[in-house]
Amino acid sequence: MQNLFAFFYRYAFVFLFLILEFVSIRLIVSRNENQRTIFLNSSNLIVGTLYERMDAVRKYFGLRQDNAALAEENSRLKNQLANLMNASPLITDSITDTVYRQRFVMHAAQVVNNSIERRNNVMTINKGARDGIDKYATVVEPTGIVGFVTHLGIRYATVMSILNSNSRVSAMVKRTSTRGNLVWPGNSPLIMNVEAIPKHADVRVGDTIVTSSFSHFPAGHPVGEITKATIEPGENFYLIEVRLFNDLARTNHVYVVNDLHKSELDSLNQFNTQK
Repeated sequence: MQNLFAFFYRYAFVFLFLILEFVSIRLIVSRNENQRTIFLNSSNLIVGTLYERMDAVRKYFGLRQDNAALAEENSRLKNQLANLMNASPLITDSITDTVYRQRFVMHAAQVVNNSIERRNNVMTINKGARDGIDKYATVVEPTGIVGFVTHLGIRYATVMSILNSNSRVSAMVKRTSTRGNLVWPGNSPLIMNVEAIPKHADVRVGDTIVTSSFSHFPAGHPVGEITKATIEPGENFYLIEVRLFNDLARTNHVYVVNDLHKSELDSLNQFNTQK
């Protein structure tokens, strides 16, 4: 114990310097917008690189499962291609608009860090601004939705998972197109709730929930299956429990979806709100 005290006494000025340095950096970052942006981008790069190295080791031991998932997706895409090849050709006076009809652009990415045990979960992906990723772009995987890009670095980006108390996604019952809001109650990473569906709507256990056209996700993207739908006495809306199709604890490969119409829709929504 005496040696420990002697050590701290000997290097007291070094520890004091480090503490003051930390406090000064924190004050600069918290009170200066430019410095905060530089700090976030730099930390995103450093932490993202570290997470990517750690994730490479973890993914090596999961190659068999990843290959099985990729084989299944390839099979599904080949089936869709076969259906397209057998489809009736376009009539002669139709127009193929390759500019204005496209709304979404997808970028493949890998998850290098992920959390599911917190109240507000986030993940890090290995794509950033230099790869064409937009801030607030949505993130999906073939079997479900993942979240939104909230912080954008040069090579990496932070994604707010749908397993987050601040996440709210417009979703609908696929069979009836009845819309509601998909939220996470904060318990199981496989279970979410759909709110704001009125009690007169036709809702059944086993119905599929998909994204609606009111969200920035591609409309009709799969979300999950209704496992419980009840109405409490005196309430006007369903309490709906949904089991997600995708397991976010095992999410590795994702697609970042840039919405080419987002800025226009946001400006119109802002204008309508101000009226």
